[in-house]
Amino acid sequence: MRRAFLLLADGLRPDVAEAELAKGNLPHLAALTSSGARGRGVTAFPSTTSVAYLPFLTGALPGRCNIPSIRWMDRAAYGGSWWAERESVRSYCGYQAGMLDGDIEGDVRTIFELVPESIAFFTMISRGLTPDRDPSQGARKFWGAVAHYALWHQPSDDTVAKGLLKAAAASWKFVFAQFPAVDGYTHQSHPSAPQVLRALHKVDATVGRLMQVLRKRGDLDNALIMLVSDHGASVVHTHLDLAPWFRAQGVRTLSHPVLWEKDPRAAVMVAGNCSAGVYARPGVRRDRRLSLAELHDPATWDAPHDVIARLVREPGVAFIATDDLTGGLGLECAEGGATVTREGERICYRPAAGDPLRLGGPREADAEGWLAAAVTDAFPDAAVQLLDQFRASRAADLVVIANEGWDFRDNFEVPEHKAGHGSLTAGQMLVPCWSSQPVPPVVRTPEVYGMLLRWLGVASAGRTDIGEGLLAR
Repeated sequence: MRRAFLLLADGLRPDVAEAELAKGNLPHLAALTSSGARGRGVTAFPSTTSVAYLPFLTGALPGRCNIPSIRWMDRAAYGGSWWAERESVRSYCGYQAGMLDGDIEGDVRTIFELVPESIAFFTMISRGLTPDRDPSQGARKFWGAVAHYALWHQPSDDTVAKGLLKAAAASWKFVFAQFPAVDGYTHQSHPSAPQVLRALHKVDATVGRLMQVLRKRGDLDNALIMLVSDHGASVVHTHLDLAPWFRAQGVRTLSHPVLWEKDPRAAVMVAGNCSAGVYARPGVRRDRRLSLAELHDPATWDAPHDVIARLVREPGVAFIATDDLTGGLGLECAEGGATVTREGERICYRPAAGDPLRLGGPREADAEGWLAAAVTDAFPDAAVQLLDQFRASRAADLVVIANEGWDFRDNFEVPEHKAGHGSLTAGQMLVPCWSSQPVPPVVRTPEVYGMLLRWLGVASAGRTDIGEGLLAR
């Protein structure tokens, strides 16, 4: 029987992993990938935990799942009653985390639904799992709380490792295991800090024990083992807290964790913390997003000046993205704007006065062409990822992308994030995709879902973003 193991080292940068491999510090992963199966993945936007798990487990990008971020607002449902309608303002960083499964579009199928003989450890997405196939939810919440307040993340990984090895010794067909320590230690230090590397070395040791268990069972040759990550991370030197920034412009602003704001004119939903969705006039129910021209209008925000013109001139803001309401995008940075349109199979980027994606000029390419360029672009796969973002009906009117070294949350981020993610920068979007079987040199993370199902001989189902289905509406 073929088996598959998906190991997710949360927050692991590919360059950090590759450097440790070159130094000989990851001997078991070196043995696992000795055939050269060490590719790089392009994760989903926003590049943040839970949202970026969706492609691995559903084959669909966040926009298709209608999960635009870890925080979002349903503009069609929220009418301004902050208590009665609080479930229309979502945050997966608190008690609403358990709502993620139910928020995913119904025609998207998880691998847990397609492979009943599956088990998962520390998963944030559990649609299709029964309690006995999701045995670590209580431990995940307990050790997650301990890690947050005590800055002690290794016990979470140790708990996952025990469950993984126990599952390997049984006959589960698919096993998903999430190791959170690398991400936790990265946030409190930097992506290659000593405690990050120690956590990575322990993941490597777990891989060695996993291979040993499978070899003893005679299963190793029939097992696909993949090590991936959901996002990278970058050092943060400056916090530009967007909610107070909007308030300083004279805009009444709603934001987490204090949702009460009388008659707000903006709702700021931060992710990771290096991107944010901004909803104009929350509490006024509507079915469509506002145009870029409407967002530039001071009356939209009840402000005395053009708020967006000031926003793009902030040094922490790389650019903003908006829906052009015809299936394309409007982008704007301090130097000027650009458009992204779809013309048949080609995705076309056309700068005007500015070059928000920093490509040096226009680009016309199909989705595979954008992927091939991802490893050298300043904002990998940005056109594809932003087009996906605005497929979500819940996506904001305005998406704000942070420059390297900046994030958008400060006041309520305890402990302080010294490194972050969520943006479209290369350090946050590129992830390792290592495997016991050959993989392409660069893949989008939904393709991992397809690789797993093909190995297991299971047909994909539902709406996915693999193959020709990418970005289909």
